[in-house]
Amino acid sequence: MASRRSRRAIRLGIPGLIVGLLAFVALWRVGTPTTSSPGAAPVQKPARLPPVSSPPDILLPASIGRQAFLERVAIDTVPSARTLWIGAGGTRVFVVLDPDVKLSHEARVVEGGRVTLIGLVRRAPAADTAMRQWALDAGTAQTVEQGGTYLHVTEVRP
Repeated sequence: MASRRSRRAIRLGIPGLIVGLLAFVALWRVGTPTTSSPGAAPVQKPARLPPVSSPPDILLPASIGRQAFLERVAIDTVPSARTLWIGAGGTRVFVVLDPDVKLSHEARVVEGGRVTLIGLVRRAPAADTAMRQWALDAGTAQTVEQGGTYLHVTEVRP
């Protein structure tokens, strides 16, 4: 009986071992970089752009997807619990606080306050989506959509 079991284990185990070994070799080969030709220049990763550091730059479509670091910006208005407008005059930027935002105990997120914001510039959603996600009124949601971008903040400092 033991002889039968060992033969069956060998009959099933050896092909399984071979398949596992071939899979390991295939994955190892896929992970190694290949060179196109001996004289070709190495492929370089695109340079990482510096963070956006001014409210007017956040309004540019080219800023979508970039990190932002805004120091001591003035809070203009607070339309809802997670949203605010920063800047003054014609350069107002819409800001959304992440649900898990790192909020310093010294930072005062109130109208007229000054804070440092760290986050990511994103494309503005449709007005109905903004109303639903951030509890905005229709006028504010429409203004955000027309602006094209907003700042999604993950950290607020004084």
